[in-house]
Amino acid sequence: MKAAIYIRVSTQEQVENYSIESQKERIEAYCRSKDWTIYDTYLDPGFSGSNINRPGLQRMLSELPNIDVVVVYKLDRLSRSQKDTLELIEAHFLKNNVEFVSITETLDTSTPFGKAMIGILSVFAQLERETIAERMRMGHIKRAENGYRTSGGDYDPSGYSRINGELVPKEDEVKHIQTAYNLYEQHLSITKVQKHLKDLGFPVWRFRRYNDILRNKLYCGYVSFAGKYYKGRHEPIITEEQFNRVQVLLSRHKGNNAHKAKQSLFSGLITCGRCGEIYHTYQTNDKGKTYRYYLCRARRFPSEYDKKCMNKTWNSSKLEDLIINEINELIKNKETINDNYKIIDYDKLISNVDERENRILDLYELGRIDKNKLDQRIQSLEDEKHELIKKKENQNSQQQNVLTPKELKKYVSDLYTADFNKKQSIIQKLIKQIYIHGENIEIAWNF
Repeated sequence: MKAAIYIRVSTQEQVENYSIESQKERIEAYCRSKDWTIYDTYLDPGFSGSNINRPGLQRMLSELPNIDVVVVYKLDRLSRSQKDTLELIEAHFLKNNVEFVSITETLDTSTPFGKAMIGILSVFAQLERETIAERMRMGHIKRAENGYRTSGGDYDPSGYSRINGELVPKEDEVKHIQTAYNLYEQHLSITKVQKHLKDLGFPVWRFRRYNDILRNKLYCGYVSFAGKYYKGRHEPIITEEQFNRVQVLLSRHKGNNAHKAKQSLFSGLITCGRCGEIYHTYQTNDKGKTYRYYLCRARRFPSEYDKKCMNKTWNSSKLEDLIINEINELIKNKETINDNYKIIDYDKLISNVDERENRILDLYELGRIDKNKLDQRIQSLEDEKHELIKKKENQNSQQQNVLTPKELKKYVSDLYTADFNKKQSIIQKLIKQIYIHGENIEIAWNF
């Protein structure tokens, strides 16, 4: 049986002894007791159990055909949602003939009783999640009603410092934000705002930061929670009248590149080979036709940098076709490599060492070698066996990360026919990073 270990923790749960190490240790011991081979360990550190949009879980689901059983420490490590738990078990695990085991609750889907108990326990896991969420929600609402900022993570919002729970204006950033609002009303462009701020001697922030500041009612004296606004206790940086004017202007001048990162096949994978910044997508429209490009961020927003980067801007279609051609070339090379690749039978070699140990023990029992020589020979063989075990584990690890030419061909076929999300998932599985050096493209593969 090939077992997949799945582990999920959140920050609070790590403190409460649900750490990755403790879960992994318990599950591995359980697998050894069942004589199961561990196929892989899938981790989701710091992810909520309220949904299944977790990278480790999604990777495991994509590899279910290679797995016989999924093992978790506790049922709520898989999910805190009854619907998601049952969907994962019935629509994914059982559909692929994969069993599911929770070692804490001693649940096993290979038995009718185990299936029934999972359904019952998942109800309580969901109840616990919803109870905690409701308590937190009521607490946030109460804070917002009292004028306190309730969201934003463990950092100070631009323009303010948090002192004893209160937002206190930062003089240098207050002037910066007021100037940004004034400049936007004049020029109707965040890029132009950045340029003028740079000319005025302000440290220039990123485009998205200004966009967030211009749209945030925090700066005219409000706090928010769950889409509702409440009068804040903090001192406003701009007037409510100016904020409302800017919202009207923003609504009239919506940029063409809003949310385009989600449409980029190589989102987050491309790095500029000259300045080290990321490449992102840029879209233009001409006579009703849309053109999309990949370009260096330091070229797109030069005001944010000491020097404008002049690395090549690539047409998205040309770059995507080039990458897919590289994958095709990789398949040809991989077929040649696999013809010469040999799998070493380390189990047989380890068994041979065990047989040699037994023969030496037989000689000792017959009085043909003394105790000192026996100890030396046994120690030497144990060292040899330990080295073989390490080589076996290394070979097994390499085999799990190696894609066969058949698998690569299937991925390439899907790149031409699948929907966008599937294509992006395939690209991220195959490619670790892409570096652009002008006309030359360097690809770092994941295998």
